[in-house]
Amino acid sequence: MRDIEIQQASAGAAEELAAVYRNAYQENRELGFPAKAESATAQTVTEWIRDNTVLVALVEGRVIGGVRLEATATDRIKLSRLCVHEDWKGEGVGSKLLDIAEERAADSGVDSIWLTTPEQHPYLPSLYRDRGYEATEPYPLEYRDYDEVVMEKSLS
Repeated sequence: MRDIEIQQASAGAAEELAAVYRNAYQENRELGFPAKAESATAQTVTEWIRDNTVLVALVEGRVIGGVRLEATATDRIKLSRLCVHEDWKGEGVGSKLLDIAEERAADSGVDSIWLTTPEQHPYLPSLYRDRGYEATEPYPLEYRDYDEVVMEKSLS
């Protein structure tokens, strides 16, 4: 396996990262869990990079994944928009992105990191549980045919 580098996203990576989001989130649509990220544009991703911490996974300078951290309260950070290009799924890219995102969140001094995920997704809830996240409350989606669940992990 080639070396995977994780770094802060720059606006120059927005178009490439948007393409990765569209690719990665197609699987969720096929599984019955459509998400806004499947239609991400460079403009949208540029806004995410400007307003939040966005990390990208790179191999030989090519963007193959990403994740966004949003400050939502003084004591917690929201992890969202985790993506890995279809060609790289199962290669540890998502785990490496999560490792670095959790480190960044802990280094920022917050007590916990949280996310939402489709409750009935075939593997995402268990992936997060295996990393120490616990379901804390339902997260109903009025605009979707499915609901999500809030999962949180203590960083202290």
